[in-house]
Amino acid sequence: MQFVYRTMLYYIHGYASGPNGRKAILFREKLGAIPLRYMDGEEVDVSRCIENIENAIRNDTRIILIGSSFGGFLSAKIALENRNVRSIVLLNPAVVPPDAIVSDPSIPDKVVRDIQNSGLFEKRIPCDVYIVMSTRDELIPREWVLRFAMFQEATVKFIEDDHRISRNINLLPDIVSTFLKYGE
Repeated sequence: MQFVYRTMLYYIHGYASGPNGRKAILFREKLGAIPLRYMDGEEVDVSRCIENIENAIRNDTRIILIGSSFGGFLSAKIALENRNVRSIVLLNPAVVPPDAIVSDPSIPDKVVRDIQNSGLFEKRIPCDVYIVMSTRDELIPREWVLRFAMFQEATVKFIEDDHRISRNINLLPDIVSTFLKYGE
């Protein structure tokens, strides 16, 4: 008896977005990605978000995660421990080095500390890491993303855009497809 393992593609939205946002719909329609809901309410608990995503993907053995901003951080954190994740594609990931000083009142201090203490700047992610990085990102300092990308030996695609990738959003499915073909 031969088993065929299908690769499952999931989209993990950003902090202020949701599984029905524009990127989620685009990835679902163009790539067949499954957008995941990981927040239960208004208050964000990183460990609960990770637990919700892990529960959604637990029966899959070949996983690709596309994560945007905070969803990029969550994707990277999950890939750090889950050996079934084959590739991650991070769109302007919300990665914060452990030694960074952060003063953003829109994100709770506990969430920032959880991101900083995630191990993403100390431990290699055991799968292919691809990053789409906007050169005009107004939220995540480019130095943080570049430092993370270099440590993880990621493949990076630079695009001239803002954090939300407003101008080039329709190009994202093709960019993701190119990354995933490159990693085959």
